[in-house]
Amino acid sequence: MSRELVDLTPGQLRKLADLIHRQEVEKLQELKFQSFAEQQKYLHDAKYAHDKVCNILESTQEMITQTEAERDVTKQNIAKDVYDYCTKAIQISLQFIRSYNTRLAYLEKLKSHGDYLIKQLKWLNPATQQKEAQRLALEAGMYKKATLENAKKFQHFVPNQFSKYLKENKIKFEDLVQSNIAKLGFTGPFKKLDDIQKLQVYENIIAEAGQGKPVVTYSFEALGKVGVALLVFTAAAMVWDIYTAEDKLQAAVRDSVNALTAVVALEVGGVVNAAVEAGFVALDIEIASAVVTVIGAVAGFGVGVLIGIATSALLDTIFSSGTSKVKVTDGLTVCRVAPMPDGLQLARLVKHNYPDL
Repeated sequence: MSRELVDLTPGQLRKLADLIHRQEVEKLQELKFQSFAEQQKYLHDAKYAHDKVCNILESTQEMITQTEAERDVTKQNIAKDVYDYCTKAIQISLQFIRSYNTRLAYLEKLKSHGDYLIKQLKWLNPATQQKEAQRLALEAGMYKKATLENAKKFQHFVPNQFSKYLKENKIKFEDLVQSNIAKLGFTGPFKKLDDIQKLQVYENIIAEAGQGKPVVTYSFEALGKVGVALLVFTAAAMVWDIYTAEDKLQAAVRDSVNALTAVVALEVGGVVNAAVEAGFVALDIEIASAVVTVIGAVAGFGVGVLIGIATSALLDTIFSSGTSKVKVTDGLTVCRVAPMPDGLQLARLVKHNYPDL
């Protein structure tokens, strides 16, 4: 079946967010938790991810209404690009990111940047601030373009022989990152690079894996300092999916879900524990906790499993450092595994059943 992104209206996006959240709650209520408080933490994060969608849609619609009332063509054009960027990014988050933990991290970065752009546009006077209007228009247009390109990559994103090559040659993730730093002529450890450089490194790996070359212009003038964090996170997660495609740990999670077709608390022990330790050692991540969870970074964007609470923070730590001696110390729990809703399939149902929203 086609993985083409389903274009939805704001009303349909809200309906899709509702359907996904409802199914997530059902799965969470089936899982066995050690306490009511632990279950509530998972439910809260799922609800928070749902509410982020609604908040972004509301703020962008208010922006459109305001610029229409001002009757300024320059501000209206910028507002349209900001709106297209935010709504397309929401569609990506709901249709391609099946783990709500990872989706929440993605949406938090999107909201932060969206709010920034809306605030800049609100106080913009194109008549007296021509250079600022040009800069804001450039930034909004670039993010719209980048998000459309990412949507295409997600549609055709399939880990391939490049992933197998990395595993067969025992190439560590950090080595993969460092080699591409050298190819781009950068110096020093990955974590010392600025966000634009980090984005270039990750995009270079994606292109090397045959998943498409970037089309955006990498400069702070074009991308600004706030929104680039979302692009780095997105590109990094794609690279991680490429790297872990042949990973035994990912296979263990995937096979557990496929075999059970139901929810289960996956204890970290035995074969799974060995796979966890091997995976972390290969990535230069030091295990400093007695109990290790299957983190979202291993599951990536596309695998429909629910993972530990620490996911978002740990993803950011790994992606921003290039896994350069990351030390996992706390916040890790027993892995909770459950098939998560397929947002792409639900989007098709929404498009068909709610055409008037």
